[in-house]
Amino acid sequence: MRYFLPDLRLSCELPPQSAVADKLGGLPWGMSQEQWPKCKDCGKSQSLLAQFIHDPDRFDLGREGRVLNVFQCNHNPGMCNTWEGGSGANACFISEPEELTNQLAELPEDMPPLEREAIIIGWVENEDGIDASKEGHFYSSDTYYTLPELEKEKVIMGTKLGSVPWWVQSPDETPKGDWRFVAQLSDFYSFLTPPSAKHLDISEDPERWEGRTHQCDGPNFGGCGTGFIFLNSAPKPEGWFFWQC
Repeated sequence: MRYFLPDLRLSCELPPQSAVADKLGGLPWGMSQEQWPKCKDCGKSQSLLAQFIHDPDRFDLGREGRVLNVFQCNHNPGMCNTWEGGSGANACFISEPEELTNQLAELPEDMPPLEREAIIIGWVENEDGIDASKEGHFYSSDTYYTLPELEKEKVIMGTKLGSVPWWVQSPDETPKGDWRFVAQLSDFYSFLTPPSAKHLDISEDPERWEGRTHQCDGPNFGGCGTGFIFLNSAPKPEGWFFWQC
């Protein structure tokens, strides 16, 4: 099955953002204070994990100009149910192009901690060799554990668009009903191109795991965690996010 890996650049190594872009962390583009999601557990503003733009080939949101926003609460890690889909301690929703302002959002007064910002300057298309006829087997433990180990080992662990999830725990957390898996987020950032300058907290990967040259810590998904993004097929799709560790 096809999947796409992000080619990241730290925002500090690029000109200031001047338009909506695929990105990880930082401030969301085009969001008003009224649209900024609040945590249902603690009531505080959530932190941006990712923004992904509609693309009819690799990331279909059903309409040109739509943007998917993924947030979670970072105020008191471990105290709010950020790992649970639908808990309200995370958020996954689409913005219409008419709703977007033409600038980066202002940070709310309660100062949600920002994730490190990296702009995705491109996507690298790959093929993992998973049989597309087996896709449905990846969403239930009844069928997932009947798959050959070699088939499950083809699934990559890192941040990606497309293919099937790399489960840390049970596939039974897949939302029930009309949902499709569209992306996953790793708790570390993988760079396919070395940063242009040395950064103390970014290390080289001598093993070049999944093609990366360097890595650094990303969002808090509980340690060695992975987040999963699903969409339904409504005219304006709704999002569902959860993570496992």
